[in-house]
Amino acid sequence: MNKVKVGVIGVGYLGQHHVRIFSEIPQVELLGVCDINLKRAKEIASIYNIPFVTDDYRDLIDKVEAVSIVTPTISHFQIAKDFLEKGIHTFIEKPVTYNLREAEILLDIASGKDLVLQVGHIERFNPAVQELKKYIKNPFYIEARRMGPFDGRSTDVGVVMDLMIHDLDILFYILGKNRKIVDINGVGYSIYTPHEDFATVNILFEGDIFVNLIASKVSPKKLRKLDIHEKSGDQIIVDYIEQSISIVHGGAQHIESSLESPVLEREEPLRLELEHFVKCILEGKDPEVTLEDGKLALALATEILKELKVFDFKR
Repeated sequence: MNKVKVGVIGVGYLGQHHVRIFSEIPQVELLGVCDINLKRAKEIASIYNIPFVTDDYRDLIDKVEAVSIVTPTISHFQIAKDFLEKGIHTFIEKPVTYNLREAEILLDIASGKDLVLQVGHIERFNPAVQELKKYIKNPFYIEARRMGPFDGRSTDVGVVMDLMIHDLDILFYILGKNRKIVDINGVGYSIYTPHEDFATVNILFEGDIFVNLIASKVSPKKLRKLDIHEKSGDQIIVDYIEQSISIVHGGAQHIESSLESPVLEREEPLRLELEHFVKCILEGKDPEVTLEDGKLALALATEILKELKVFDFKR
């Protein structure tokens, strides 16, 4: 069986899990890791018996067939550009790039090349999300909450780009890529970082679909939930952490409502995501989350930040 020669760039909190999972995929030969903190890179490499370690990602270009980029957002573009230009399959953690122009350049570089270019919108691989589309028919109100305590990570962007962008990708997954936006407004609060650490955003989509999103790095309890209200009276509740989905049938249109809770097998979404990346390479298929998908979520996040009124409440 052919194995894909893979390298991981960035082995911090999330990158270490990329390394762990790639090391366990039978179709992968994990050849090298890179981190600007060479000591950290060597520590991770020693745990998983990885033969090559470097603090310069360019050292991997001639050694691998695929790369996973798990670095701060500001560095995504240059790293991905260098690997794509050399014909190397590329996985980029979200947000795909720092701005839309960078995403467009990567699209141009990858165009015409037989490459897998996947963006790390991990919630697409959550079993609850995989089940979700079976039940959505005619929504009119959607509420997404993605909250947790401040942990000092991902301080190069605010919560819109770091957390809310997951829910923006799911919105397009639910409503369709061509759904037009009528209005955006929101408020943010800068508390620990120069960016918004808390944001609440309202979006009105065509078809009179109203969406409320809350993202927070300043909440004591971690929470990841999606609540969808249907015109039929049904309510669909997704708990990303529990990987559960519940459908309350009936609502106001019936004397009694009923609860449906499909039994889902718990999986590690990151494992499913990276296995999918490898499978697409081996089978020559397009990934579930393309660069175009990543750009779409990035474009909406960019528009939100233009409309977001941010208050500075530094502690």
